[in-house]
Amino acid sequence: MKDEVVIVEPSSYKIVAVLPYSGRSTAAAPARTEQRKTTFSDRDREVIRKHVKARPVERERQTTGSTVRTEIRRGERLPDGVEIDAFPDEVYREAPSLREYRYIHRDSRTYIVEPQERRIIEEID
Repeated sequence: MKDEVVIVEPSSYKIVAVLPYSGRSTAAAPARTEQRKTTFSDRDREVIRKHVKARPVERERQTTGSTVRTEIRRGERLPDGVEIDAFPDEVYREAPSLREYRYIHRDSRTYIVEPQERRIIEEID
């Protein structure tokens, strides 16, 4: 298990940054909070709901695998072992602004992921 420093917004308990703990001062390293505020339109969300929820592969994944349940929150980094999926081609055709993003689907919710940082940036229910 690697050591990390987690920075939490006190009012919401939302994780806003996760930094590696190196045993020395990290003051020189910039905090990697949500660098850009990403907002998705209602149409983007509707396209995701329409195409992602209908995929039977996702339902199969929910019923197999680990029984360990973890809470997923916006701003959190996904562990390396969590598989991130590309959206179906229909999503990218209907909502091209989503092309740079990926997703995971857990417990009837879809989470939009920024793939380089592996951060959850939006929850779609």
